[in-house]
Amino acid sequence: MLLFKQLVLKDSIVIKSTPEEIWEFFADLEQNYKNWHPKDHILFRWTGGKPMETGSAFYAEQYVMGEIKKYKGTIGESIPNRKIVFELSFPMSLFSPRFEWQIKPQGQSSVFTAKTYVRFGILYKKFFKKGMKAMIEAHNKHTGQEAENLKRILEQKVD
Repeated sequence: MLLFKQLVLKDSIVIKSTPEEIWEFFADLEQNYKNWHPKDHILFRWTGGKPMETGSAFYAEQYVMGEIKKYKGTIGESIPNRKIVFELSFPMSLFSPRFEWQIKPQGQSSVFTAKTYVRFGILYKKFFKKGMKAMIEAHNKHTGQEAENLKRILEQKVD
């Protein structure tokens, strides 16, 4: 078996909102994080640089499969109102080097896409006893809930 094999997990949703409104929600992520996913999200902090800028550092905590996971990283790429790439720090980067959010205008709405890059293989089996299938299912449930919650939050502002 390979040391690592990469998998890209993807979730998209159409939101009746502008790319700028979606971007603004994430620019204020320290305040919006818990409301975005009340069951799983604990906290998000920008720890260096300005929100949503390439090179800025962040720290986050959330529940994953019933356990608190802590994430540190930096913004690897930022294209205002279109794309932001979060690069995770070691040791998490061994298993999930990055995730990204893309925003594409579509008529009077926007398509929000979340992508998570996952590596699995020998090391994954050693460190994650619950298994790849369970991790993918938990990820898909979580990102699906985030997408629906983002849609609800932003579309309520329009009504």
